[in-house]
Amino acid sequence: MAVVAAVLIVAILVTGTFAWQSIGQRAINQAISVPRPAGGRLHNNFQVMGPNFGEAQGDLSNREYQWRAGVTADKGVYIENFERIDNNGRDIFLRVRLYEYMEIGYGARLHPGDPDFDDRAAESILPGADRVDFTTWRRRIPGADPGGSDLFRHYWDWHLGGWKYFIPTFNRDPYSRETDVKGAAFDPQDLNPGELPSSTHRDESHEFPLTAGREEFWAYGRYHYGRIKYWDATYNLGTGRHSIATYPTRHYARRTLGAEIMLMADWMAAGSPVGNFWVWDVDGWFYWARPLPAEQATGLILNSITLRTNPSDQWFYAIFIDAEMAVSNEWYADAPGEGWFHDPERAPTADATALLNRITGRAV
Repeated sequence: MAVVAAVLIVAILVTGTFAWQSIGQRAINQAISVPRPAGGRLHNNFQVMGPNFGEAQGDLSNREYQWRAGVTADKGVYIENFERIDNNGRDIFLRVRLYEYMEIGYGARLHPGDPDFDDRAAESILPGADRVDFTTWRRRIPGADPGGSDLFRHYWDWHLGGWKYFIPTFNRDPYSRETDVKGAAFDPQDLNPGELPSSTHRDESHEFPLTAGREEFWAYGRYHYGRIKYWDATYNLGTGRHSIATYPTRHYARRTLGAEIMLMADWMAAGSPVGNFWVWDVDGWFYWARPLPAEQATGLILNSITLRTNPSDQWFYAIFIDAEMAVSNEWYADAPGEGWFHDPERAPTADATALLNRITGRAV
């Protein structure tokens, strides 16, 4: 999400003639402010596999849920527009990029903070990558990528697209960068000052069960309780604060939209269609190819992953998800330094800019 600053400027302009008998007046009252951030929430569901990551219990400890070549685990990645229809919910625009890291060798099963983690013998399969520094991980791009994505494709198959039932997020705070995670997934995002974690996160009062990371877990009619997080604009002289409800609310499972994945070149060749699908650009960004209305969730980007080849030693594999949400006037900027163009390394390609113009109605 873009950093948001709130500014209020009020001006009163009065015009008229200088003749005292004149009663003709015109007044303009102007209030200028930056809108609240787009109300999007990244969902990341990952099926618990094996006894180490997620500390599997009960039936999850049997062989069906142990990693070996040919085993597939659910990995639901999608975005929800949590803005409310009854509160003038806005359409939002979305893009997501996924990064990979894998290391093999003694100590790969250790986590940061574990004894001997810094002395482990495991080595990254990507030269120069650091397990605790996401900026060194490799983004997955379409097509051949020698020395990059292809290193991971040797071990892993990704299955893209599809849909699932999901529980709408309990985090409706547009200033929160906290993701909605289930199963073995976790959220590396630090909380903002004064922000409490979602009650559905691991070890919180209404945590999701570990089995919630499985694709079929949230069937129609299932529900979950949690405390709503929200932005209370009435506090701190109107500047607002992060807040969380005292009592829980029940959310019922709903369906995401369906989705297929289309390469950017194919999208251009097909006449630049608008619809419920992801367009995968050459720089790794996936763009949702239409505005996402309030109270809907996109189809899946990443549905599941399959281990193709058993590594020769202990191993660790992870996927980092980088998601951005915007309303139509946030991504677009005439000058560098604004919106999605603030960083040249993250600026949309020319084809992606054409896509954004297309789906926002700036071009036909």
